[in-house]
Amino acid sequence: MIVTKRCAVCGRFRAYDEEDDFCIGCGNEGLEAHCECGRSFEYALAEEGDLHCPRCGRMLRGRAPELGL
Repeated sequence: MIVTKRCAVCGRFRAYDEEDDFCIGCGNEGLEAHCECGRSFEYALAEEGDLHCPRCGRMLRGRAPELGL
């Protein structure tokens, strides 16, 4: 089964097999299959630019205003 996962290091969203643990972009182990609130990342593959979770509002990709970036 294919699942959308996010790399916590490089922030890329990709379609992976459920058993995949390593990011194909940077090689980091420990891909996230869902947001901290439990929302899956299926919506993220088709989106560009800044991205926030539609359920909890957590910034998933883009600039972090609290850091002044």
